[in-house]
Amino acid sequence: KILVVTNIPTPYRIAFFNVLNNKLKEVSGELKVLYCANNEPDRHWEIDLKEQNFDYKILKGQHLNIKGLYLHFNYAVLNETKSFRPNYILYAGSWNMPTVMFSVLYNKWFNKSYQKIFWSEGHDGSILHRKGLVPKIRKYIQNKFDVFAVPNSKSEKYLFEQLSLDIKPIVILPNTVDGAFFSKPESWFVTDSNKVKEYFNIPIDSKLIIQVSQIEDRKGIVELVSFWNKLSNNQKENYHLVIVGEGTLKEKMIQKCKDEVIHNVHFLGNQKKEQVRDLLFSSNIFLLLTKNDPNPLTLIEASFAKLPIITTKFAGNCNEIATKNNGVIINDITFEEFENAFVFAKEISSKGNGIHSFENVSRFFDIELVAENFINQLNKI
Repeated sequence: KILVVTNIPTPYRIAFFNVLNNKLKEVSGELKVLYCANNEPDRHWEIDLKEQNFDYKILKGQHLNIKGLYLHFNYAVLNETKSFRPNYILYAGSWNMPTVMFSVLYNKWFNKSYQKIFWSEGHDGSILHRKGLVPKIRKYIQNKFDVFAVPNSKSEKYLFEQLSLDIKPIVILPNTVDGAFFSKPESWFVTDSNKVKEYFNIPIDSKLIIQVSQIEDRKGIVELVSFWNKLSNNQKENYHLVIVGEGTLKEKMIQKCKDEVIHNVHFLGNQKKEQVRDLLFSSNIFLLLTKNDPNPLTLIEASFAKLPIITTKFAGNCNEIATKNNGVIINDITFEEFENAFVFAKEISSKGNGIHSFENVSRFFDIELVAENFINQLNKI
């Protein structure tokens, strides 16, 4: 029996929890998910809770926003846990959520039969607070967990080498998406892409390099627009830069493009997952110029859509996503590295080698295999 405690419903977690629930039923197991809130202000997903085929509950509680840090206080988590009597509690929200903190501490002291698992995606390139009080509190709280679920060795290394936690059992649990939904079908034709471009007022004879992310500094948006402006017309060929998402820098970047007459940049705002999928299917290259990212799911979505990938070493899953056959990992976010990466990605696209992106994610991020492997690993703890 697995009880999940997490912050809010998200499309990718719903897809995974549906599969995990089915896999648990096959071995007479149970899944229940406790959410701390319906949503958070900086998230713009449209969630249909009817898509959830598992037992869940949105807990009552108090919620604070302190400089962009969303804190949830849900005392009902204790009674819900006692009622469900899980074998494992998987904490999928941030370690610093008050609900997670007092749930972990309470169950550490009073319910030792519950195995407390922290789903830790952080790595050396994604941690913001490295000195002072925060790392000390982080270490104290995370040492109270019994098991760590990590996406890869990069996150494991951070826990035990950088953070110097007590050695605990590890299970591999990468974030993933509904690959079947995002896999570009063989039946997708140029005419389909043209319809998508026409809908978004993009010239149908253009090629697209697309970034799907929040429009914030940590996603490299400022550098991306600047680098795009520096490229010559010959380098750009007939490529258009498409940016999907919302954020505090959106209007500033739109105005910058107007003031500096930066052509062929399209800010499409937040889109439903169906529109994001169609845009990926219509694109030629996927880009994520992130400065700080645990394990970005957009890279996985784009890989299922068979796109060449440009990303940075700050994406926690970059090594699983981008290889020499299908993409480029930028080490330093400079114009020179971006320019070289763009030239190489265009070559990959022209040869149809984006298929290697699909092969990579099928091996590491297949949602059925991820859920099945997770259960098998728990049985061996």
